[in-house]
Amino acid sequence: MKRIIILLITIAQTAFAQFTKADLVYKCDFESNDPYWKPYNEKAFISSAAKGKFTLEHVGKDETWSQTNDMMFNPMFDYEVEVSMCQLSGADNKGYGIIYNYKGSDNSNAFYISANGYFTVNHYTKGVFTDDIAWKESDKIIKGLSKYNKLTISRRGDNLHFFINGVEVASLPHPKFQGIFTGFFIGGVMKAEVDYAYAYQKKRVIRLVDNPNSFGEKIHLGTTINSSAAEICPVISADEKSLFVTRTYCKENTGGYDDYDIWSSTLNKDSSWTPLKNIGSPLNNKGNNFVISVSHDNNSLVLGNVYHGEGKALSNGISYSHKTKTGWSYPKEMKIKNFYNNNEYNEACLAPDGKTILLCVERDDTHGDKDIYFSHLLSDSSWSEPENLGPIVNSYSNETGAFLASDGKTLYFSSSGHVGYGSNDIFITKRLDDTWKHWTEPKNLGPKINTKHWDAYYTMPASGDYAYVISTPKNTENADIYKIKQPESVKPEPVILIHGVVHNSDTKKPMQAVVSYYELGSKKTLGSATSNVETGAFTIALPKGRKYCFNAQHEGFISVNANTDATVLEIYKEENIDLYLSPVKTGQSVVLHNLFFVSDEHRILPESFPELDKLHDLLVAHPEMKIEVSGHTSINSSGEKYNHDLSTGRAEAVKKYLIAKGINEKRIAAKGYGFSKPIYTDKTEVHQALNRRIEFSIVSY
Repeated sequence: MKRIIILLITIAQTAFAQFTKADLVYKCDFESNDPYWKPYNEKAFISSAAKGKFTLEHVGKDETWSQTNDMMFNPMFDYEVEVSMCQLSGADNKGYGIIYNYKGSDNSNAFYISANGYFTVNHYTKGVFTDDIAWKESDKIIKGLSKYNKLTISRRGDNLHFFINGVEVASLPHPKFQGIFTGFFIGGVMKAEVDYAYAYQKKRVIRLVDNPNSFGEKIHLGTTINSSAAEICPVISADEKSLFVTRTYCKENTGGYDDYDIWSSTLNKDSSWTPLKNIGSPLNNKGNNFVISVSHDNNSLVLGNVYHGEGKALSNGISYSHKTKTGWSYPKEMKIKNFYNNNEYNEACLAPDGKTILLCVERDDTHGDKDIYFSHLLSDSSWSEPENLGPIVNSYSNETGAFLASDGKTLYFSSSGHVGYGSNDIFITKRLDDTWKHWTEPKNLGPKINTKHWDAYYTMPASGDYAYVISTPKNTENADIYKIKQPESVKPEPVILIHGVVHNSDTKKPMQAVVSYYELGSKKTLGSATSNVETGAFTIALPKGRKYCFNAQHEGFISVNANTDATVLEIYKEENIDLYLSPVKTGQSVVLHNLFFVSDEHRILPESFPELDKLHDLLVAHPEMKIEVSGHTSINSSGEKYNHDLSTGRAEAVKKYLIAKGINEKRIAAKGYGFSKPIYTDKTEVHQALNRRIEFSIVSY
């Protein structure tokens, strides 16, 4: 019988011996200047690491105090935390020990002992204190001051086990996740000392991108961008010509040294950056100011926090500002339905089409700390209630710094919950459909990007060739901005970046207008941009896989369409296409660019219908307007009569379409001119294609 009892005891003791030295994920022996446990020197609390010990001393009122850190384990899987501590001074009926699942003093769990031989387990949730195990005497505690005790918490499945000096004294269901931080607790006016802190967990496989070592080397952006201050949150424009940076620990900041200010730089012709310049009022004030996203047209900024007027404090939320003739407009709040954020931090990213925004916030349905949510632009210019991206992307812990690439599909984000190398790593995932809730399994960008520290803020231009990141140089505390060449395996899908200028077709002067783009043959707006108020310049990104048409709109003008084909796009491209707006007036002629016929016939192809519907809408909006629809052909050898008949038939086909839509036939004349009125007289293929056209002219208005 004794042999059986001994065997059972052996099994019970070894059941928890599943971790080995190879499973050590966090080790801290508190040598001098330990980077993980920074000293405090406050009025009521002092802490320091020196000579292999970490001391915590509370000299204020008789209240609790703690100091925490990320001990690099995932609390959703089995783990073990082991701490050796003692109390050096103070009443022996207070407590010292481990604080865990920590998100703040109002949301945390604690396991601690007293020098007179008792232990307890309790927790705070939303500021409400609960004893899980009330003070209970244990003969496993080595009593007295300056007597070290080894405290261990060990997760096994759904339960958490508590050990004192290697012997289990209690177990409880594992608490609901509140936070990733773990540390040390003292329960009153006392001085305590920690000898070591270890964490164990079976190492999980890091899911890496293909060819993670193919990244280039990090390139420091130099002293025009980086300084002795901290440069964080880089936001690069789609054309890679404008850079917005958040700078802190800077005496030149509007709100002072510790506040965040927005600084900006533009790219010189020699590919160097102009020195960072404080963007000034009204975007910078005495609060924390930062750019979240820049629109692809470079004419709008999405900003962190809500502005409430000069001299008033910022509040949690999202704002936007537009470029005007005199600078950036005063930021206005983005009205998001039922927006709230239970976290003090927030980030966001505007999708390239301007119709969806990704929010990094904490809400009641969050999986852990902050999650990534999406919100869509509504017809009244407000935004829909945020919805969670789901558990594929969002982990038990914290997701931050989301960046959606120009393809509208590829998402880069930082997470402390997915398996990585440090406290926060950068990951990539791709959107699978238009629900915004289905994504590929996130992959880690690998050791050339991610370190053992906190890595975040990954952004890139539309080309995807280089990414812009922050990193902390050796022997410094403040972050700098770097860029790094990306391998093909992590680039977003290629896009066509369209640059252009909106012109008044009569005066040829630039003008501000809304530029919208569609799939050819569809009326559904896929995205829009606003041209610059002074230069008329615009930029839009068109993802691969479709034929597109796009145009500019402004009241009192007729829009002229342009188109491009991105159905087969192997590499990133840039195109320069200007747009023209024609004033509505008698004698005005406009080419219908997106009007297509069956070759050598006057049968209209279906993808032409949206173009003709726009002409119909113009006639409805101006019921007194009369027009002539004229057909023209290329200069060819088919003969004058053939070309006259073909052009006449096509003009008549447009007239019939408009009549069928309800326009009085007396308002429309149709005439064919064959090749008698060419735009170009040379016979190059490109110019002859432009000669083949349908125009309409305003006869009376």
